Order: sequence, then structure tokens, then C-alpha cells
Amino acid sequence: MPERSCPRYYDYGAIWGEIASSATRTWNPSSKSFGAAVQINSGLRSILALPWVYRLFGHILGIEANRQWFIDDVLCLRDGQKLVDVGCGPADILDRLPAVEYVGLDISDTYIQAARAKFKTRGGAKFLSGSVEDWARDPLTYEADLVLTNGVLHHVNDDDAKKILEFAYHALKENGRFVFYEPCYLIWQSGISAHFMSLDRGQNIRTEQQWKELASSIFPVVSTNIVTGVNRLGYVCMVGQCRKSTIASTSSS
Repeated sequence: MPERSCPRYYDYGAIWGEIASSATRTWNPSSKSFGAAVQINSGLRSILALPWVYRLFGHILGIEANRQWFIDDVLCLRDGQKLVDVGCGPADILDRLPAVEYVGLDISDTYIQAARAKFKTRGGAKFLSGSVEDWARDPLTYEADLVLTNGVLHHVNDDDAKKILEFAYHALKENGRFVFYEPCYLIWQSGISAHFMSLDRGQNIRTEQQWKELASSIFPVVSTNIVTGVNRLGYVCMVGQCRKSTIASTSSS
């Protein structure tokens, strides 16, 4: 896939304190307790629950180029296909998508209301709040060509992540894809990168092997790719693509 780099405009004054405290450290992922916490919603992180702050934070981090690459080269959606977006937030991804049938799901009523207000005139777009159990019973989520979780699974523990994976498995068509895009610890990475990742609201960032094992507990076909330089904080992420069978994978390629 062609490489695209994010614009390199850094606010060193805003992040220098964090860099200075971590620049000499490297990260050993085996020392990280992945299941100890789920999500941090206190302090400054709590304001990310506001849709406009969530959007602004993404712009500050410089994720636009990476986001477009992900849509164009990973999702590869076509007009008329059905996308079920789990943890859609305010559904800003819709601005960049072709004429798909879009079903956005989020546990936050605030995010869902913001998405409905922004995309009220867009045809083929539906938004549902609630829980995984609620969504699994709603016919709107059935027969998806693609189920997406973008930065969602590192906010939940393994048991809850498996519930989302099971939902995705049953929501997909037989030849559909489940795609997840998540922060990922490497067996070695820079102290700066690992430090900023450790401050993420989601406190269940896993290693590539842990992500593979988690996805493989539900899906028989799982492939992964590491993505570096995702944002200005040096995040490392992983793209996971899952299918129900090797036959479906072959027929869709």
C-alpha cells in the first residue's frame, strides 16, 4: 500500500514536558498490566466525551492523512455496500465515505445525537445508541459487508472485546470483513511513543500477538499489519482484518 506521511507541524511547547520525562526510557510491554483498567474518564480526558472536543483533539494530533489512507487503502468501500461502525463517536468518518449504507453504533447518547444532527440530510445513514446486546437484536445491523471498530477495543477488557467480536461475526455477510484499527505496543519501541500511548484513555492497549490471539478466539481468519507514525505523538497502531472462512477471503480478493 502506498505510504502517506502526516504533516509535520509540532507544538513542542505543549508536549515538551512529557517528552523530557520519558525520552530516555524504552518500553517493555510484558510489564504492562493490560486488564487492570478499562478507560480513564477523569481529569482532562473527561472532556473528550464532548463531540467538538473529540474532533478538535484529532486535528491537533494530525491524524487526517492517516485517516484518509485508512479509508482509501484499508476499508476500500464501494457505493452501495453496508458498513456497521461500532463505536462510531460523532461519525465524522461519514464525510469521507462513498455512498454506503452506514449504521453507526455508540454507547454514548451524546455522540449519537451529534451524529444525527450533522448527518440528518444524508440518505442511507442510521445511528443507534445502546449496548452490544441491543445492537445484536436490531435488524439494521444485519448483513454487513464490513464491520469496523476504529480505536474501540483498547477501551475494553478481553471479555467485553470478545462480545464485540462475536457481534461483528454475526452481523457480517458470509463474505464480509471485520476490520479493527487499534494502538499496539511493540516488543521494543521508543520511550516517547510508549509513554504517550500509556496515557491513552483506553487502558487495554495490547501487543500484536495479544491482538491476534483475541481476534482469533472468534474469527478463523485473521491478518494484521503494523502502522507507525500514526499521529504527532508517535503512536503505533495495528490493522486487523478478519473473515469467517478462508473461502470467503479467497472469493473476495
